[in-house]
Order: sequence, then structure tokens, then C-alpha cells
Amino acid sequence: MVLLSPAPQANAGTCTLGFICGYVENYLPSSYTMKIAELGVGSETCVTQEGTFTCKTYWLPSGKKSKDIGVKDADALTVENAAWTTNNNSTWFAAGAWQRIHDDQGRVCSVVDGHPACYQN
Repeated sequence: MVLLSPAPQANAGTCTLGFICGYVENYLPSSYTMKIAELGVGSETCVTQEGTFTCKTYWLPSGKKSKDIGVKDADALTVENAAWTTNNNSTWFAAGAWQRIHDDQGRVCSVVDGHPACYQN
């Protein structure tokens, strides 16, 4: 018998100081599929660069912000096409890979040079 350890938990839905929350804004065309997640809740599994978490996922339609669909604190995002996250350095992430978002961060996603890009604010 193999016992698996529980997935790490995040403070999903709990914003720093009660009001500093992670968010995502999707300005990608509708041909790009985007999902966001709350970590530490739900029955799904999200694997991020920081570990594996239980999660609850939501589709984020083109032209919408995470708060528009009722997600107060977005903890991760994925684009089901290869994409990159840009801050000071560009980091590529594979199609379907989850990128962690901390409470003091946000992501604004759009097409740059023909590729989906999610800028960290």
C-alpha cells in the first residue's frame, strides 16, 4: 500500500490584510482558453512551480477579470496554449501549466508578438 501525503494548502480566499488579493485580467482573444484557480479548496489538483495544491478552477472568458466571475482571490492561472509571464525576466510556461499568483500580485494577459503573455503587476 502506498500512502500519499496531502497536497500543500494555500490561503485560498484569504487576502493579505483582508483586502490585498491576487487577480487576473484576460484580454486574450477567445481562441485562447484561460482558467484561474483558488488553491487550498475544492477537489481538483493544480501543479504550480511552487508545488501541488488542491484547488477549485474557473474558466475566465476573454475580456473578463477574475472579480467579474466572483473570484475574490485568484491564486493561479493557466493558458491552454504555451505562454509566458513577464516581469523583469520573461518566463515561459507550458500549455496547461499553472502559474502561482501571490496576494500582492496580479496578471494581465494579452497577445504580444503573436503569443499569449501574462504580465505581472
